[in-house]
Amino acid sequence: MTRPAARGGAGAAAGQRRLAARWASRRAIDTVVTAGVCAVAAVVFGAPSVLDVLDPVLTGQILTLAAAAVGAGAAILAVVASRLLGDPRPGWIASALILYCVVVLPWSAASPTDLDLAHRASRLVAYLTALVLLLLSIRPPRALGSWGGWVVMFGGGLLAVAALNTPDVGPARVLVEGPMITIAVLVGWTATAVAFVVDGVARQSTPRSRFGLGLVVLAVAQLYRVGVGLPGAGGNLVFAVLRLIGLVVVLVGLAQLVQRALSALRSQQWEQQEELAAAALHMERATELAAERDHELRNGLAGLAGITHLLSSEPDSEDHERLKQAVLAELGRLHLILDGAGIDGGGGEAFDDGAPQEYEVEPVLAGLAALRRSRDAAVDLEVEPGLAARGHSAVLAQVVTNLLANCDRHAPGTPVTIRARSADGAVAVEVRDRGPGLASGGEEAVFARGVRDEAAGGCGLGLHISRQLVDREGGTLELRTVSDPPGCLAVITLPPVGAPVPSVTDSLGR
Repeated sequence: MTRPAARGGAGAAAGQRRLAARWASRRAIDTVVTAGVCAVAAVVFGAPSVLDVLDPVLTGQILTLAAAAVGAGAAILAVVASRLLGDPRPGWIASALILYCVVVLPWSAASPTDLDLAHRASRLVAYLTALVLLLLSIRPPRALGSWGGWVVMFGGGLLAVAALNTPDVGPARVLVEGPMITIAVLVGWTATAVAFVVDGVARQSTPRSRFGLGLVVLAVAQLYRVGVGLPGAGGNLVFAVLRLIGLVVVLVGLAQLVQRALSALRSQQWEQQEELAAAALHMERATELAAERDHELRNGLAGLAGITHLLSSEPDSEDHERLKQAVLAELGRLHLILDGAGIDGGGGEAFDDGAPQEYEVEPVLAGLAALRRSRDAAVDLEVEPGLAARGHSAVLAQVVTNLLANCDRHAPGTPVTIRARSADGAVAVEVRDRGPGLASGGEEAVFARGVRDEAAGGCGLGLHISRQLVDREGGTLELRTVSDPPGCLAVITLPPVGAPVPSVTDSLGR
């Protein structure tokens, strides 16, 4: 027993290794493609021939504004992802991107170099606040929740406004223009990018790893800017284009995160719809079963209306004993219905009170005829002596009860004949009235659920239930119009003694 389990565990482990290897190869391809695009862009925009054709300042401003637009779109996607996933981290990312791309970058494009100390300090505060928000988005403080990023962003904005009043004095100038801020920026971008890459790899999440890859490109752009020693970004086209590529990769990662969130939401909605559909089917079937059970109980109780005659008849008379047995049999059948055995519950054996037995037909029909006569209804009974069938006697009683109820409804006051005999190796039970018969072509339609005569009343369940019960006994039920005398004839055929028991599959396939 342990070897198959071990093989199964080894197979699962091998499958996980293959998935991990496939994921790693895809991330390697992402990295190589991104690095190749960055290298080509750096070569093209750093070439002297390109700088001779393009206005570096104007082109830098255009690239900066394009980066701002891409970052703003990424911020919108981050907000959507946070709402769809119920995860606060994309919300913190959104606040960082808005502060960086909607405030810092347009400000840089509008005034690339010639800013006084106060404005440079204000822009620097906004820039550092965006970096802090990105770092905190990796593991946001629980106390702040999903709205904490917006609070921090608003606080950073207020500090940036306050920094506009920075005095142009020696310590402030050293702080703003000194190397400490540059080191803080480089460390912040590098730490943020590495942290997101590690998070994406640990989770094996393609969107998170691509988002981290985009931050790596932004960090590389900052390193390049410091390496070439330019004071501003406007004239450095390589820095501007690398920043734009990094934000595009960030946008792609967030777009994929939103796409996966939408796919998960759609899958959840489909599962809920399937569950609701299944619940509706169960509810519909439960309602149908309740209606069928109510129908059978009404017919059974109508058959017991002659119990008052039993109480008033002579205790030792033959009719008294016959009625007594009929009432007891009918009460037993109604008890089965109340227990849920008399109505099929969805593919099970009807009257599942044990394996089908052999029973005599005459006592069943004689009891029903006695109950009918106790209500002063005319009924003739003819049963071939010694006739026996295989199945459940309660099924025959229930089906004949339904047929007699139909006779009372469609041919009230007319005599009814019940006849049982052997026919072609089966047991045939006929119930015949002297009513108007069936409508032309309606011999099969009457067995459909809910089909009924509006003038005669009823709920259209009796014949439908009766055919199901007889089918599961391995028999048949047919109705047709007859003449001489005119009326409706119902013919029930039942398996004789010794007939094989039908399987559930056979009974459902009828």
